[in-house]
Amino acid sequence: MKQLILGIIFCIFVITANVNNMHAQILQNDKNWDIIPVFNDEFNYPHTEWDTLTWRDTPDNRWRATITGGVTHGSTEYQVYQRDNAIFNSDSTLVLRADTASPAGELIPLDYEFPDSCYPCSIKPNDDTLYYYSGAVINPIPYPATTAYLYGYFEARCKLPVQKGDFPAFWLYKQTPGHYREIDIFEWTWGISDNSTRKYQGNIWLANNTTYASYGTNYYTIPDNEPDLSNWHTYGVEWSPKRVVWYFDGKPVNEFFSDSVPAYDMHLIFNYAINKAAIIFSEPITTGFPRDMTIDYVKVNKLKCDCDSDAVIQNNAQLDTFNYAVKKSVTIDGSSSAISVPANEKVTLRATESVTITGEFEVPLGSEFEIITHNCPE
Repeated sequence: MKQLILGIIFCIFVITANVNNMHAQILQNDKNWDIIPVFNDEFNYPHTEWDTLTWRDTPDNRWRATITGGVTHGSTEYQVYQRDNAIFNSDSTLVLRADTASPAGELIPLDYEFPDSCYPCSIKPNDDTLYYYSGAVINPIPYPATTAYLYGYFEARCKLPVQKGDFPAFWLYKQTPGHYREIDIFEWTWGISDNSTRKYQGNIWLANNTTYASYGTNYYTIPDNEPDLSNWHTYGVEWSPKRVVWYFDGKPVNEFFSDSVPAYDMHLIFNYAINKAAIIFSEPITTGFPRDMTIDYVKVNKLKCDCDSDAVIQNNAQLDTFNYAVKKSVTIDGSSSAISVPANEKVTLRATESVTITGEFEVPLGSEFEIITHNCPE
């Protein structure tokens, strides 16, 4: 009797007879995901406005128009985030708008606004060289602490500003004592993109009390026959235990498997920074403003979890009616009846301990079979 057992600490195992099948929407192609988002915002108009004291989109209370509580960011960025630069647009989009303080490139006044009880709102090292206003939003709203996201699939549809100095980003982040963590779903700026409007970066950052390091840095370049980053595209990431997969327009484009994948909850952030590429011979660029980063929607989906259950599939009928979720173990037992993945379909099994295949099991031409083992993502 032939038997295949996968019970490694972490494993990805794929059988495919059609490589193109791997390039499909994650939620339709992996039934272990709950298709109902735990968070979804399509910014339908009319949207609530920012509260002038807290900078929250009351009464919805989904977003705050700051970045991790503050309004400045980084030592080589030259913008201050203001709530008026995060705009709920009449076309049901969220626009983060960067603009100069003045056409002459003067410094912005240092009496800029910040939300009541803002934490942290300390003066940053670059506050004497702020030339631009811009927008940023964070969800769930931190300070006071709220439950953030631990694992999931995060997706947004965006149009990006891709001129010199632009630094748009969609990322996950949180910092607690001894634990800094960050997953960059996308970043674009002049340097990391090789000055291309078709190339962007993903990344992971981790830090504790003694170390600060990046992991899984990756790049994706859009083919020449497709629209560049200034057009509408979807950007996504699957974050599960010890695994991060980056998606572009529904296709997996990069992946990272490691103990270095963050294992603590994080907030979701969009921001539009202006970095040092906008400063030429100590003078800020003032042409081409205002510039917009436009977001059509954002959603967060979670894996279904049944991590204490051992599942057994003994025939095609049981495979057809399988209750997809992360299991403790899964056994495909074709010893009494041959089992086959349906034609032109993909089957993905997830388990925390092992997946066992015994007896007759077939993946026909045009179908795909994937096994993923990881800790329970709860």
